[in-house]
Amino acid sequence: MISVVALLAVAVGAQIPEIQRQSYLSGLSRPVFITHAGDGSNRMFVVQQRGLIRVAQPGQNTTTTFLDLSGVVSLSGNERGLLGLAFHPDFENNGFFFVNYTRNTDGATVIARYKAMNNNTVGDPNSAQPIITITQDFSNHNGGHIAFKGENDLYIGMGDGGSGDDPLNRAQDINSLLGKMLRIRPSLSESVGKVTYTVPSDNPYVGVAGADEIFAIGLRNPYRWSFDRGGSNQLWAGDVGQNAIEEVDVVINGGNYGWRVYEANQCTNNDPGLCNPGNYDMPVFQYSQSAGRCSITGGYVYRGNRGTFQDGSYIYGDYCTGEYWIWDGANSTLIENTPRNISGFGEDERGELYLVSLNGTVEKIINSNSPSGIAPFDFDGDFRTDVSIFRPGVGEWWYLRSSDGGNAAFQFGSDTDIPVPGDYTGDEKADIAFFRPSTNEWFVLRSEDQSFFSFPFGASGDIPAPGDYDGDGFTDPAVFRPSTTTWFIQNSSGGTTIETFGATEDRPAVADYDGDGKDDIAIFRPSVSEWWQLRSQEGVVAYQFGSTGDMTVPGDYTGDGKDDVAFFRPTSGEWFVLRSEDNSFFSFPFGAVSDIPAPGDYDGDGKADAAVFRPSTNVWFVNGSTSGVEIQGFGSPGDIPVPSVYVEP
Repeated sequence: MISVVALLAVAVGAQIPEIQRQSYLSGLSRPVFITHAGDGSNRMFVVQQRGLIRVAQPGQNTTTTFLDLSGVVSLSGNERGLLGLAFHPDFENNGFFFVNYTRNTDGATVIARYKAMNNNTVGDPNSAQPIITITQDFSNHNGGHIAFKGENDLYIGMGDGGSGDDPLNRAQDINSLLGKMLRIRPSLSESVGKVTYTVPSDNPYVGVAGADEIFAIGLRNPYRWSFDRGGSNQLWAGDVGQNAIEEVDVVINGGNYGWRVYEANQCTNNDPGLCNPGNYDMPVFQYSQSAGRCSITGGYVYRGNRGTFQDGSYIYGDYCTGEYWIWDGANSTLIENTPRNISGFGEDERGELYLVSLNGTVEKIINSNSPSGIAPFDFDGDFRTDVSIFRPGVGEWWYLRSSDGGNAAFQFGSDTDIPVPGDYTGDEKADIAFFRPSTNEWFVLRSEDQSFFSFPFGASGDIPAPGDYDGDGFTDPAVFRPSTTTWFIQNSSGGTTIETFGATEDRPAVADYDGDGKDDIAIFRPSVSEWWQLRSQEGVVAYQFGSTGDMTVPGDYTGDGKDDVAFFRPTSGEWFVLRSEDNSFFSFPFGAVSDIPAPGDYDGDGKADAAVFRPSTNVWFVNGSTSGVEIQGFGSPGDIPVPSVYVEP
C-alpha cells in the first residue's frame, strides 16, 4: 500500500498577489461545478444544484439553459441535487453526456445518459437513459462527481451513504458501491430502453457479486476530484473528512483509502483492531479542520497554457472558509481567503481554472504576471502569434496558422481600411477586424463562425487604438483624436470612457505597461523622443527614449508580465528595449532598412519576439526567444503585416 503523506499546517496570511479572481458568471442559483464539452467550441457548462445545466458561449458572461432536470432531482438537503456532469470524449460526434443526481422520489444516486440535439446546442430532456442507480442510506455523503478517462471509461465517485462515522461500514464493504470510486464503460447504443454497461476486466473485484464496478474503496465523500490532464492522467481526489482532517488522495486501481478505519492518516477507533497503516493508501497530503475549515473542495492539477500557476501544481479549496491553496508537491501555500463558499473548481478546454461558489458566482483564476489577454494576433487559439498580412489592393487577409502550418484567407475589407485585429468576442482567438476612416466604422469577422458585425465609432482624423482597457479579456474599440488630444474607448462591458491625454503629433503606443492585465493609454511623441503612459495603476509615467523616425514596438520582451517600452529603428535595422523591471535598456540588430516590424509571441513562451516583414522578398524573419531566428516566405509586395505598428491610411 502507498503510505506517502504530508502532515500539512495550511499556510495563512495575505494572498499571493499576482493571483486574482476575474468575474466570469454571476446571478446563478447554487452552482456546484463548471466544465467544458471537449468539442472545440470553448463553451462552458454550469451545473446548478437544483437541476439546471446552463451554458455560456465563448465571450459571453450570460448563460442559457442547456438542460432542465429540476423535475427529477431531489431538492431536499444541502448535499443532494444535481451534482455531476461529464461529456463523452466523442461528444462532438455522438452528442452523449452524462449526469449524476439524487432522485426526488427516494434520494438514490442516478447516473443517466442524455443526448444533445440541434447541433449539440441543447440537451434533449426526452433522451434520458438511466445507466446505474445506487440506493443511499442517508441524505448526505452522495459524492457527486463523474468524469471520463480514455475513450469510454466513466468514473463515478460515491460517498459512504451518509450519517457520521459510516455506521453501516459501507466504505470497507466490497459488496456495497458506497464509499467507492467506480469505473464502468457505458453502452453507446442508440436503442430505446435501459442503457447497459460493461466493466474493464482489470477492475480489482471483477467476478465478486455486486462489486464488478469498484475501482477503489475506503472513501468517505469524494465530492470533487479530477484527472491530471498531463501525461500521468492520475486521479486526484479531495475526500471530505469527518470532524478532524481533510485529505487529498491519488486514487489508483485497487487502492484502499482507509475510511472508516482512518480519517486521513489518523486512526478513528471505529475499528481499532484494523488500525495498521501499512494496509491502506495514505493521503498525499492533508490538513486539519482548524480556524473554521470543515470540507475540502477538490481541485485540479494545473496544466494550462497561460502560466497562471506552476505546471503540475494542485489547486484546491475549503468550502467553509473560502480559502484556496496551491500544493507544489511538498508544501501548500494560501492563494487567497475569499468570501465564497467554494462548491467546485472547473477547467476550460485550454486548462485554465475557474472557482465556483454556491453563492452564485463563477470566477476565472488569472495571474496578473502572465501575458495579458491572448498572444497578439493569435487567430487559431494556440497562444502563439500567427504570421499574417492584409492585402489592401484586393481587401484580403491571409494568415499562416501556427497550430498546424496551414493558411487561411478571407475576403474582408477594402483598400483604405486599417487593420485592427483583436479578441472582440472574448473567445481567446483574435478576430479579423478593420477600421474604415472614410466612414468611421469598425468591421469585425468573428473567429467562432466567420460571421461579421459592424458599428460606427470615431470621427474623421481619428487614429484607431484598440486594446483590452478594462482587463475582461475582450478587445475594446478605441480611437485617439489628435485634433483634441482625446481618447475614446468603447468598453466591452458598456459605456464609453473619454480621456484627454497626449498632443496633436503623438502616435498611440497602447500596451499593458504596469502588468495589471489592462492595457494602458500611451503615446510616443516623435519630436522630443518621449513616451507617455497613463497607467491604470500608477498614473502618468514618462520616458525619454528613441528618436524621430523610430517605430513603436512595445511588448513583454523580458517575460516579467509587463510590457516594455521598445522601438525599431528602420535606418539601422536595430531594436531598442527599455526593461520594465529596472528601466535599463538593451539593443540588438535585427532587420534591414526597408523592413516593417511585426513583433508578437510567435513561439508561445509568453515573451514578445522581434520580427520583421521584408516586402522586397516577401520574407518574414522571427527572432523567437526560445527558438532562434525563423524565416517564413509569406505575402507579396504591398502587403501590410498585421501584427504591426499603425500604418498611415
